[in-house]
Amino acid sequence: MSIKQPVARFSAGIIIFAVLFISAAAGCKKKDISQNLSPNLNIANDIVFAERGLFHTFDLLLKANLDSAILKYGVGSIDKAGVRYDSAARQFIFYYQSRICADSVDRNGNIIVNLSGNFFSPGTHAKVVFENYSEDSRQFIGSDSLFNEGNTTGSGIIYASFIDSLIISKDASQSTKWHSLFVYHLPDAITILPDSLLQLTITGSAFGSSSAGYPFLFQISYPLLNDFNCPWIRQGVMSLSTPSVQVTSGYIEYANQAICDNRVTYIFDGNIFKGWINRNKLNF
Repeated sequence: MSIKQPVARFSAGIIIFAVLFISAAAGCKKKDISQNLSPNLNIANDIVFAERGLFHTFDLLLKANLDSAILKYGVGSIDKAGVRYDSAARQFIFYYQSRICADSVDRNGNIIVNLSGNFFSPGTHAKVVFENYSEDSRQFIGSDSLFNEGNTTGSGIIYASFIDSLIISKDASQSTKWHSLFVYHLPDAITILPDSLLQLTITGSAFGSSSAGYPFLFQISYPLLNDFNCPWIRQGVMSLSTPSVQVTSGYIEYANQAICDNRVTYIFDGNIFKGWINRNKLNF
């Protein structure tokens, strides 16, 4: 399946959302930046939480398809997730029972993935469904559609992730609304020398509204570096548009290339916030 149709739909969504941005900006009273940047922090935190779960899910699926024992025997474990694989149905089930993972996230529930063909073959579609799945008590409600676009750039396998609608429920009254188009760039040697796989990069964009109801739009302006030897994103920059609050733009930066840690930096109007990707820190 080609990504052209999802891209067209996603582009249309951005255009519609831009109109909503203008309306929101016009109709929302500005806040005093000297006293309150919490709307921006709420938006940035919700973005980090949402994408963390999506990137982790792709990592699980990729690692499972590189694990010869899981593919042969149909059972195993990856990053504290139990794994079941039905080769006839081409179905993976990743399941957690309140496990604290390497990235300090408490995960619970199931991630079910059905593939239309071999994961590494061009044209394969992988449908990801979150079944009672939560991270740090935030429940993921919805699905992800992954498409193997093949080696379209001459520099590795391209996997596109298209999410038409996803809800991340913080509690009974607060939920993040999420739409995204991400592209995972896998190295050429992945199927020949899987043990040599150290990292992949991620590009793309997303829009939606935060758990406090603030609309956002972001673009990955410097590719995100996903290192399999580190449970957190190591490098990359996202440019944000946050039109309905006092500061209407900003950045999320991962600048940890030299070391493996869970630090993230938010920048709004020259104000720098250095934080941790941790449920006890990202609490807006």
